[in-house]
Amino acid sequence: MANIDGASVASAQAPAREADPGHIAARIDRLPLTRIQWQLAILVEVTWGFIIFDTDGIGARLYPFVWRPHHVVTVLQYSVIQALQVGLGILLGVYLMSWVADRYGRRPGILLATFLGGICIWPFVYVTNFWGLIALSVLSTLGAGGIIATHSVYLSELTSSAIRNRVLLASQGVTALVAVSVALLGFWLIPEQWQAYLWVSAAIQIVVLLPLLSWLLPESPRWLEARGHHVAAEREIERLEERCRRAGHRELPEPERNRHPVLIGEHGSWREIFANPLYRRRTTVLIVVWLLGYAGLIYGTGAFAAVYMVDHGASAHFVFLLFAASGAVTFIAFQVNSHFGERVERRDVMCAMAGLFLVSWIVIYLFPTAPVIAVFFTVGRIGVALWLFNLYNYTAVAYPTRIRARAFAWTDGLGHLGAWAGVTLLGPLYALGPNHLGWILWILIPGALVPAVLIRIFGIKQAGVVLEQVST
Repeated sequence: MANIDGASVASAQAPAREADPGHIAARIDRLPLTRIQWQLAILVEVTWGFIIFDTDGIGARLYPFVWRPHHVVTVLQYSVIQALQVGLGILLGVYLMSWVADRYGRRPGILLATFLGGICIWPFVYVTNFWGLIALSVLSTLGAGGIIATHSVYLSELTSSAIRNRVLLASQGVTALVAVSVALLGFWLIPEQWQAYLWVSAAIQIVVLLPLLSWLLPESPRWLEARGHHVAAEREIERLEERCRRAGHRELPEPERNRHPVLIGEHGSWREIFANPLYRRRTTVLIVVWLLGYAGLIYGTGAFAAVYMVDHGASAHFVFLLFAASGAVTFIAFQVNSHFGERVERRDVMCAMAGLFLVSWIVIYLFPTAPVIAVFFTVGRIGVALWLFNLYNYTAVAYPTRIRARAFAWTDGLGHLGAWAGVTLLGPLYALGPNHLGWILWILIPGALVPAVLIRIFGIKQAGVVLEQVST
């Protein structure tokens, strides 16, 4: 009889819950910070790190030490290959995976991105002709585009406004440690055993990370609620609550439901980010910022930083050891940034980090000796990393759950057209002027200064605001 009564109560409560959209979001926002959020965030960001540092722009690691010495491709051909990797490949990956993440769930999107990241990197071992490298350049970064489109979206939905910036930035700092491990792997294996470097990279993603994600990663209850999957949302939030309750050794406070308005998924459309005046301005600003930042500060710098060092006498060991050291320092910078939590606006941090990057590369240009490059490349790397991840988090929080992944794809995805066009131009620009002045001016002015000013002036305030309030 008790079972019948329980079922009756549950069936009576279900319609009420369906008529009260936002109760799942409210229950997430009252969860205390425990090891559960840390475990999920670190696992996702470690995955981001290995996909990005192993596959995104692999040409930038192979060209100075493998392709150029063996005359596989010219500098102009390399710039085309690199542009297709960081432009078209990621653009397609971002759109494909954002569609998967919005239609089928955040979890399938992350799993598919990890699979693509690993399965598309090993063919570089066998392909050495230009047109084959062109095709691989697109395929190899589909997974990179996928994890870019999903990692901040997923984690922003699993964390509350009180802990979001702290958890995201502290866990994203782990990507710097992944960069250290990948750089040390390159230090050990490149150039003599560069094929082994690619095989190990593929194995980490397919053999290690993919099974772990499949086993440990829950679906986003916020996404389930926003898509109208109330039973599944209830099941996932109950599991998450129970795990946090056990980890925190205390009962959970009551949720504040009136602070979390949620519109159900069928009312959402990608067109809304352009048609809705509330989102149109955000979208326009973000597209321009991503376009310029990817063309300059991110990929414009990354495409030729190692080449610039080699042209000033650096060896492969110097480059990869410097990458490792800068990653370790960047990890500390992430933890400092996360310590400030929601007390500092993301747009202010991005502006400051772009300034740090500008000063660093001006010094490198004026005094291009090995010690100066080592110190100021590390400082500039801090600016790049914190600018990028704060913009990831800013973009994810700027839109409601029903269109978050697609909005991220449209802004970040179109931004990769900047990477495509900008990196294509860098071959001629790198050869222009004394000490590669054309390249330096490109990454500093349109690539860093302009997007920093735009996001500071026109960006929205996000610090300490409930996700459903700032994004609706």
